[in-house]
Amino acid sequence: MTDGSAPSLTGAFFDFESKVAKPVLNIGDHETPIFDKPELSELAVRLRKATVGLLATSCAYSPEQPRMPHHNDFTSRLLPRERDVTEILFDHRTPIRADPSVADLRDTIVDLEIDGVFGRYADEAVSIVGSISKYDELATQTASSIVGEFERQSVDLLLVLPYCPQCQVAAGVLARAIERRGLPTTSLTTLYKPAQSVKPPRATFLDFPLGCPGGRPNRPDQQRAIVRAALETGASTPMDASWSLGRLPFTWDEDGNRAWEELVTDVYRVDNEIRGTVLANLSEHTDNLSGKEREFAIRCAC
Repeated sequence: MTDGSAPSLTGAFFDFESKVAKPVLNIGDHETPIFDKPELSELAVRLRKATVGLLATSCAYSPEQPRMPHHNDFTSRLLPRERDVTEILFDHRTPIRADPSVADLRDTIVDLEIDGVFGRYADEAVSIVGSISKYDELATQTASSIVGEFERQSVDLLLVLPYCPQCQVAAGVLARAIERRGLPTTSLTTLYKPAQSVKPPRATFLDFPLGCPGGRPNRPDQQRAIVRAALETGASTPMDASWSLGRLPFTWDEDGNRAWEELVTDVYRVDNEIRGTVLANLSEHTDNLSGKEREFAIRCAC
């Protein structure tokens, strides 16, 4: 069902399937749905005047809020912008790196607001679990609920931040559905192949380890540059543009050294707890949209 508008990525990138899934986790080929390019909603204002919202799949929540189940949970948690990132808890099975700012972008986005990159950061971010494979409910009920929440906050552009391998598919489907319901989105992904298949609107690719979608830990300048680039790419994408997955020009090491790939692989190779939770998570996902993309896209308006 591909429209041929997704060119191959040039240069090396971290391939989770070939580096981790197959050789370390012994996971065979997993079919990822391949969608046509998404239909875009018009961004009504320039980025410098836009209100920006955040949708994250890292299972972030405040201490007084209930935790989210790990799988197929359609509830959400609102995270006030006034809440310090050090007070936010994470319950995602993919490990959060040392700096919580790479998963909860509150500090980074507020800094960009102060710098005048965009008009205003929304009062509350929305946090969900990304380990969802009940796609009909996700694309209809959850998408409509999230659109309603961000309409209440007068959001003009929504930044979608997927976190783990399953999140990439679920968040991509969700971003497409949100876009079709009139709210422009832009996604910042760290896994190339799932994003290229699902084709979330106005997506950008950051070739960084899983768990660090907002940049390298304790590098606030780099984190701000990454999020700014993702927002500016999203805001500047024409309505009639062919879909593409732009690669952001940032490297984990300043000299471009790719030794970090082996370090990431070793985390899954030597940490039995992490390996076990990943395998348990995958075993819970039995639904797959492969071969049913067109029917699903029509039925769920995405």
